[in-house]
Amino acid sequence: MAKVPPFHSKKPNARNVYHDNDKCTEGNNIERQYLASGTAGRPRCEHCIRLA
Repeated sequence: MAKVPPFHSKKPNARNVYHDNDKCTEGNNIERQYLASGTAGRPRCEHCIRLA
């Protein structure tokens, strides 16, 4: 696991979570134009939690 700075999707219909693991498939599937830095006050992605 490689922990990375928190990021999230700003796409309107995206799940309301943030990611912090570069192995998270959900996080890796966020399209470049929708990537945003930080947590935005969202809970951590369950996939990232399991990968920790």
